[in-house]
Amino acid sequence: MLKPLKYMCYHSFLYIFILISIFLNVGNTAQVNEIEKRFIDAGLVDISTIDNTIQVDLVNSDPKKNYFRENYYNSLDKAYLRKEVAVKLSKAQRTLKTKHPKYSLLILDAARPRSVSKKMYEKMKGTKFEKYVANPKKGSMHNYGIAVDITIVDGNSNEIDMGFSPFRKSNLELYWQFAKLKMGFKLNKEQAENRKLLSDTMQKAGFLPLSYEWWHFNGMPKDQARRKYKIIE
Repeated sequence: MLKPLKYMCYHSFLYIFILISIFLNVGNTAQVNEIEKRFIDAGLVDISTIDNTIQVDLVNSDPKKNYFRENYYNSLDKAYLRKEVAVKLSKAQRTLKTKHPKYSLLILDAARPRSVSKKMYEKMKGTKFEKYVANPKKGSMHNYGIAVDITIVDGNSNEIDMGFSPFRKSNLELYWQFAKLKMGFKLNKEQAENRKLLSDTMQKAGFLPLSYEWWHFNGMPKDQARRKYKIIE
């Protein structure tokens, strides 16, 4: 009798474990779909449906990759944008590959609900990096689905050197980078050329750069975006 009892207990435990796993996965899927649902309801498109050669790594979906150490997008791994902006980004990708066939654009962030921007702003408020997160009262261009944070990767999917970056850095590394920036440390030749390559590529496709964020580009002027679209809450 002991052997059948042990067998039954083992399978009962296994059954319970499977049920719990299914429940947790369903919950995570529901969370991810909630973020996506906001984008889809707002009329945004998954960039891969426009151009699946553009690489995506949403750093704000992985607490191990972003400065905030938060999973703001519930592990979402798709980048959403307004369709006209996604089309421009595809044009930028083609422009880049014409000059560097092995290179690719890598999206680090795209559309972002304002609710997420509020959490980011509160975490950065009062720090040296507050200016890198737009005040959510007016809404950032990410909240309208027309902005991207972007870089370039080589043929091995390694990011080329752009110098100071707020992505994928520990707090100590980020503060050291910021300190060097304030002390007047200049970019080396490779970093300057890489930033110029990205900026030229994006501007040729119709994107507008920010002077103090080499990684951020708007797909249209801010006033036009505010007239044409609603904020994604």
